[in-house]
Amino acid sequence: MLQEVVSATQLLIAGIDPGETKSFAIMDIEGNLKGISSSKHYNLESMIKEISSYGKVVIVGTDVNPCPKFVKGISKALKADLFVPRENILVRKKNNLNNEFRKQTKQKMKNKHQKDALAIAILALKSLNPLLNKIDLHLLQENKQHLSIKIKEQVLVKKIPIKKAIDLLETIQSS
Repeated sequence: MLQEVVSATQLLIAGIDPGETKSFAIMDIEGNLKGISSSKHYNLESMIKEISSYGKVVIVGTDVNPCPKFVKGISKALKADLFVPRENILVRKKNNLNNEFRKQTKQKMKNKHQKDALAIAILALKSLNPLLNKIDLHLLQENKQHLSIKIKEQVLVKKIPIKKAIDLLETIQSS
């Protein structure tokens, strides 16, 4: 039986700062900032609701190891993979990531919580880049770049291997 192809939806990365003032940053898989917010009033349910309003989150990230229970809860509720660094991310590294992003986009963060969430989202995206590049290379070799978004959805959301995702999509399109 063929698996249903995911409709073209925006694939997203969420960086979460779960402190007293909770914050999240949402990026698409191309590295564009789609949303950022912080509040002392976020609870698990309200943050999940707000994050999910942006689209399909494929990876949720944190800047500390072990992963906080709050971040695990968001990942589980969104059915997203979890990015946990091998060791806690240093403030200096988060500042460097923010400065680099700000130079490229002129985007300013309101507070350190948003800066942390953005740095986490950037690192989570970087962890995903080898797979995204592998998909793009595979599609380029087969001259099927036009399938990029749909194949990435199948691989990232349904966890289907790249070749199988291409075959599946071609079977569906030819029927």
